[in-house]
Amino acid sequence: MNRSFQLIYFFLIIAIGFIGGILLLQLSTVEQADWLIRTFDRRVLLKAQPSIWQSLWPVVIPFVIVALLASHNLLRHVTRIVVVLKAAFFGYSSGYLIDTQNAFWSYAAWWFPFQLLHSIVLLLFCIVLVPQPVYSVRKKLPIWPRIVVIVITTIIIFAGELVAIHFLFKLK
Repeated sequence: MNRSFQLIYFFLIIAIGFIGGILLLQLSTVEQADWLIRTFDRRVLLKAQPSIWQSLWPVVIPFVIVALLASHNLLRHVTRIVVVLKAAFFGYSSGYLIDTQNAFWSYAAWWFPFQLLHSIVLLLFCIVLVPQPVYSVRKKLPIWPRIVVIVITTIIIFAGELVAIHFLFKLK
């Protein structure tokens, strides 16, 4: 698979998960949606400004799950399912924000851009930990420098998200 097909494949993973989340929201009741969002990411409810820990856990947990799955030989190819589930929750919560909360500006300024970036970085993390098999002879590069770049990128995105959340609740 050449690189352009891989990029299309990887972005289709995120798009299919996002659309699946929106469809799942349409099939669920408001009570079910509230329960699911309260369980996975309370920030979407827009009740109060979240603490750093409430913002950190939804970012860190998928990375930990991917790292654990990638460390096991039989489960390493399941890592992309975590990205699909993250994208599905992203779509589910996006629909919830727009439909139930009537929070289009919260969605446009905070939720959509930062969750999309988190999903892309999580997908890159999966690619680094579990690369696609390449049948050509290539020099194998160490993964630690790439993991450090992904961690730094995630920290930068997380800091931007905290700033966006701060200003979002300050304007309310």
